[in-house]
Amino acid sequence: MGRIVMIIGLLAVFLGWVLYRSLVKRDLMQHKGPLFLGGLFLGSWALLYFWLWA
Repeated sequence: MGRIVMIIGLLAVFLGWVLYRSLVKRDLMQHKGPLFLGGLFLGSWALLYFWLWA
């Protein structure tokens, strides 16, 4: 249960950052590196969770 809570928490933080950058700052496309790395990190965590523990 703790692993899925961690994934959901990280996803909420990442989506909050994306929404802040796209709606408030309006410079999301200037931060493609962190956007890609964050999506890759969250995707790998979700894949490992569902592959190993589900």
